[in-house]
Amino acid sequence: MFRSLASSLITLFIVILAGLLLLFITKGSADLSFKRVAMAEDRPTKEVLNEYIVANTVKPESVDVPDTDMTKEEPEVMAGGGPKVVLWISIPGFRGDYIENSDTPFFDRMIQEGASTTKLRPNFPCLDFPAHASLATGTLVDKHGIPLDRFRIESGEFVDHPLDQSLLLTEPIWTTATRQGIRTLVHDWPLSQKQGENATAYSLPSYDPALTDQQRLDALWNAWSNDKDENKLRLLMIRLNGIFEAGMKNGPRETGTYKAVSELDGILAEFFKKVEENWATLAPKNGALSVVITTDHGLVDLDKNINLPQLLGPDLMKNLEVTAHDAVGHLFFKDLPENAAQAKIVTDNLDGELKKRIYFRTLTQDELPADWAYHAQGRMGDRVLVLKNGYAFTDATAKEPVFEPGEGPGLFGGFGYPVETSVRMSGESIIWGLPSSPASGDLGEINFQKYHATVCKLLGIQPAEGAVTETLPVE
Repeated sequence: MFRSLASSLITLFIVILAGLLLLFITKGSADLSFKRVAMAEDRPTKEVLNEYIVANTVKPESVDVPDTDMTKEEPEVMAGGGPKVVLWISIPGFRGDYIENSDTPFFDRMIQEGASTTKLRPNFPCLDFPAHASLATGTLVDKHGIPLDRFRIESGEFVDHPLDQSLLLTEPIWTTATRQGIRTLVHDWPLSQKQGENATAYSLPSYDPALTDQQRLDALWNAWSNDKDENKLRLLMIRLNGIFEAGMKNGPRETGTYKAVSELDGILAEFFKKVEENWATLAPKNGALSVVITTDHGLVDLDKNINLPQLLGPDLMKNLEVTAHDAVGHLFFKDLPENAAQAKIVTDNLDGELKKRIYFRTLTQDELPADWAYHAQGRMGDRVLVLKNGYAFTDATAKEPVFEPGEGPGLFGGFGYPVETSVRMSGESIIWGLPSSPASGDLGEINFQKYHATVCKLLGIQPAEGAVTETLPVE
C-alpha cells in the first residue's frame, strides 16, 4: 500500500515539473533578465575589437606619389600663324579619275578641306624624269635639260635614270630652299641623290625600287622625328611609287590598281595622324603644315609593245644609235659618209623608211611643236619618235617586233604621250594643310611650272633664277 502511494506521488511530481517546463518554453524568457556587476577595468567591446584589428593588420609599404597631374597628356593643338612647313608628295601615275573610282576617305577629306584638280596637265614628254625636273625647277626641257628617263649626254654617254643632280641645268627647289636657309629633306625625287653645293640636310644616296610606300614614309618619319636641330626642317619631299607600279602591273582601270589607291589613302591617313600628334616637336613654334600632292603623268591601257631596233632592222640600225622607252624615242645618226651629199642620201633613206612605220610620228628638231619646248643642246636625237596612244617602246624582245603586253615584260600601262592627244596623261593634284589649308576650291587646268614658285611662296623665299614666277592661288 505504501509502495503504491509513493509511486503515485512520484508520478504527480513529474507531471507538475513537466508542466512548469512547458510553461517556461512557451512563454519564453522575455521577463527574465540578468545583470552583471561592472568592474573597474571594463572597456567597450567595440573599442577592444578595433584595437585588435589595427594591431593585426599588415601595413602596406609607403609609396611616394609625385605632385603632378596624372591625367594623360593631350597632343598640343596646331596653332598655325607661324612659319609654314611644306611636305611635297609626288605620286607617279596618279590619274585624275582614280579617287572617284576608289575608296579614299582621307583623300576625300583633303579635297573637301583644301584645293584640288584632276586636270594637272604635264608638258611633253609625259615621262618620270622630265616631269619631275619641270615640277622641281619651274622650267621645261629647253632649260632644265632632261629629255627622257634614259638619254644621251654631251659626251656621247647614255645615262639611265641617273642620280647626279649636276645633269639638271636649272636649280631644283630643294637647292633653292637650302640656299636661302630653309632646312630640307628630299627622298627619292629624281636627280636628288648626288647633290653638290648647298646640299640638303637629308637625302638618300640611291633609289631602291623594292621599297614600299609604307617603308618610304617610315624612312622620312624616322629622319624627321629624330632631327634634333633647333632650326626645324621646313621643306620635305618624297616620291611614292605604289600606285604607278600597280597601274603598270594591272592596267590603269583594274581592281588591283584601285586597291593600291585605297591602300595609299590609309597609309597617308595614319602618317598625318602621327604628324599631328607630334607637331610640337616637329615644327617651329606656331608652325603650320602645307601639303602639296602632284603627279608626273597619268596612264593609259597598253595595247602593244615595240622593240625599235628589231622593227628597224640591221640595215637601218648600222647608221643609228637608239634610246627609246615608253612613248618616246631618240635616233642619233652615226657612221655617216664624210661627203655631205652622200651623207644626205643615207639620212633621206632613213627618213623614208621611218615614215613607212605607222606606229609613230618622226620629227626633226625643226618640226617639234614650239609649245613643247623640247630642246636640249647635245642631248636630243637627230630624230624624235612619238608613238601612237597605247603603244610603248621596250627593250624586251618577242618573235615579232610589235607584240602584245603579255608577251613582254608583263606591263599593262602606257605613258609619255602628248597630253593634247591623250587626256589621260592628266593627273591629280591636291593642296591641303593643318590646322587649315593654304588654298581651297577647284584649281582648274594647271601646268607643272607653277609649283616651284608656289612652294617658294609658302616658304617665304624667292624662286630660282629662270623659274616661272607665277604661283597657284595659295596664302
